Amino acid sequence: MRTWLASSCSRVLRGTNRLAEAEPLYRRALEISEKSYGKDHPTVAIRLNNLARLLQATNRLAEAEPLLRRAVKIFVEFQILTVHQHPHLKQTIENYRELLEEMGRTEEEAEAEIQKVTMEAEQEAGKQG
Repeated sequence: MRTWLASSCSRVLRGTNRLAEAEPLYRRALEISEKSYGKDHPTVAIRLNNLARLLQATNRLAEAEPLLRRAVKIFVEFQILTVHQHPHLKQTIENYRELLEEMGRTEEEAEAEIQKVTMEAEQEAGKQG
C-alpha cells in the first residue's frame, strides 16, 4: 500500500509539474519496491523508469542513464527467464534510446548501447537459469 501511495502521489505531482516535490516520492517508491520485491523485480524496473524520466525532465541526464539502463536489463532478464515479454519492455527501451540521443549519442551509438545492455542481461540470466 505504501509503495502504491508514494507512486501515485509522485505521478500526480509530476503531472502538475511539481517535479521537486515528486522526486522524493519516486525515490521512496523505488526504495519500498526494492525491499519488498528484490532489486531485480519488474516492479523495481517500473520505478527506475519513472524516476529516470523525472530526472530527464529536470535535465539530469547523467543521473537518469544508469537507472534506465538498469530498468532495461531487468526487463530483458525477465523476458529471458520467463519466456514472456514484459508489457513495459518496449517503452523502457524507447525511453533509454531517447535519453541516450538527448545525451548526444547518435542513433547508431544508442542502438549499440542498447545491444550491449541486452547482451549483459542475457549473460546475467544465463547465470541465474
